[in-house]
Amino acid sequence: MAKETTRIGLIGYGQIGSAVRGMIDADAGNGMEIVFIHDQDPSLLQDLPEGLPLQDLSRFEERGPDLVVEMAHPAVTREWGTRILEKTDYMFISVTALADQALETAIEEATARHGTRAFVPHGGVVGMDALLENRDVWESVDVIMKKPPKNVDCAAVGLDPDSITEETCLYDGPTRGICPKFPRNVNTHAAIAYAGIGFDRTHSVLLVNPEWDTAIVAIEARGPGLELNVERTEGITGVTGASTPASIYNTVQMIGSTGPGIHLR
Repeated sequence: MAKETTRIGLIGYGQIGSAVRGMIDADAGNGMEIVFIHDQDPSLLQDLPEGLPLQDLSRFEERGPDLVVEMAHPAVTREWGTRILEKTDYMFISVTALADQALETAIEEATARHGTRAFVPHGGVVGMDALLENRDVWESVDVIMKKPPKNVDCAAVGLDPDSITEETCLYDGPTRGICPKFPRNVNTHAAIAYAGIGFDRTHSVLLVNPEWDTAIVAIEARGPGLELNVERTEGITGVTGASTPASIYNTVQMIGSTGPGIHLR
């Protein structure tokens, strides 16, 4: 007998959120139903069907979600993560929130206290399963990201991307340090650190060049008798890679799909 429909709440209705909503709605047999959409910009919600917008996020529980998905900013998890986990499961794509060790601990404690689950999507990380499976083996993990400066949100470091005229290194150091500086750009770094050897031991590099027109993420992991080298190149719009919406939808489907068929987890 098929399970009941999984009720999904979405936080953030920009490029990623609207695409994920479209993918969920496009497959009537996936066993998922969107019960609310929230965004800090109410104008983005004005064309949604009646009953779908949720202006006041504090009322999320009234919609009875089984899973709430954040696709906005790490500030959402800082403010709402533990409150959501008191009531239901929570997936956050802004993985840079976990660079705050106190918040990571609070999330873990909330899930243990309330019997809920917090999910970190793999996003643009190719080879996350290998990083996770061998996290006790790796001696070093390096993440090198290359982007056009116009596709990097530099607001937190007070830098104008248009002022960058040549290849420039914006960061070179532990992953924990890059997350608050570029919180909307380096969720891939954060996911790699969390899956692997942690935010303090993982090494992050962010390079920009106005002559580039794609985003590249390279992962280099080393351990006794074991090496992992992965590089991903993709188009980019805003701060988001072209594959991100489909990747997020795939993770939501892994968690929430109750439809028939063979499911690859």
